[in-house]
Amino acid sequence: MDYLPLQGSLQRPCRARRRLCVRLGAQQTHSHAQEEDQITRQQRTLMKPFYDRYRLLKQLLSSASTPQFTSSVEMSGTPVVSPLDEGKTFHAQIITMATLHEASRYSFSAYRQELLDHLRMVRLEKRRLHQTLQEFEDRFYAQTGRVCQKEDRGPMAEEYCQYKNLKAKLRLLEALLSKQDSTKAS
Repeated sequence: MDYLPLQGSLQRPCRARRRLCVRLGAQQTHSHAQEEDQITRQQRTLMKPFYDRYRLLKQLLSSASTPQFTSSVEMSGTPVVSPLDEGKTFHAQIITMATLHEASRYSFSAYRQELLDHLRMVRLEKRRLHQTLQEFEDRFYAQTGRVCQKEDRGPMAEEYCQYKNLKAKLRLLEALLSKQDSTKAS
C-alpha cells in the first residue's frame, strides 16, 4: 500500500496555516501548528509497526538471498490493526526462519541450476561471437597483410562490444556460482 497521498493531504493544512498567519498573526495560529504536529505524530506512531514489519521482512528476504520463496509464506494468528479499517483486523503474512531455511534449501538448487543454464548459454554465445570476430580478423589480415588494430574494427564494432559484455557477464556468473559454492561449503 502506498501512504504517500497522506503526506500530500498533510501539506494542505500547512498552506492554510500560512494564510492564517498572514491574516491573523502568528500568535493565534501557534496552537494550530501544535495540533498539526500532534496529528502527524499520531499518524507516525500508528504506522510505525507496519514500517517496522516491512523493514524486518525486507531484511529477512535480502539475507536469504534467494529470489523464489514467496510460496513459503505462512499465515500468522496475530491480529494487526489496519489503518484503513480501525475496527477490523487481518492476519498478516509472516515469514519464519524455518520457512526461510526450507525455501532457501529448495530454491538454492533451482537458482543454481538456472545460473548454470545461463552460464552455458553465455559461453555458447561467446564462442560463436569469438569465431565470427576471428574470421573477420583473418579476412582483414588476408586483405591488408597486417594485424587488425582497434581503429580497424569499425565494421564489427557492435560485435566487439557484445563480446566484451558477454565476457563481463560470464565473469559475473562464475563469481555468483563460486560464491554459492563457498556459502554452501561453510
